[in-house]
Amino acid sequence: MISLSWPQLLIELISVLLLFAFLRAKAFPPIVKAMRDRQERIRSDLETAEARRKEAEAMKAALEAEVRSVRERADQVLARAKKDAEDQARAILEEAQRESKRILAEAEVEIRRQREEVLSSLRAQIVEISLSVAEKILRERLDSQADRRLVDEFVERIEVPQ
Repeated sequence: MISLSWPQLLIELISVLLLFAFLRAKAFPPIVKAMRDRQERIRSDLETAEARRKEAEAMKAALEAEVRSVRERADQVLARAKKDAEDQARAILEEAQRESKRILAEAEVEIRRQREEVLSSLRAQIVEISLSVAEKILRERLDSQADRRLVDEFVERIEVPQ
């Protein structure tokens, strides 16, 4: 068993108290200061990180809003382009329809003109043939004026299909 005497215990107690006082005077202040500095640096880093996180969130929100805005503008441009294309297609179709009607009308006029020319030519040929036939048949009995009158009457009675 360990036996301690009071004087020895008192010396050891004084030694511990002196050691504690020395440590408190010389070693603890730098340690406490280092711990406070570290604590302050950690708090500052946390505050900086929080500020950067908030800044990043704000940037993210702004970028998302910008992306939405760009998408909306792109949709508007596409819708406008689609409408313009549809309008242009409609205008081209209408112009083509007007042009085809004009061409058809011109063709109908040309067909009527050519038909009239053919009919007129046909009538002239019929008159010539009729005159030749009539001339041969009636050569001795009729004169030229009477022949012409008979042929005109004959042509008027002939119906040419329309």
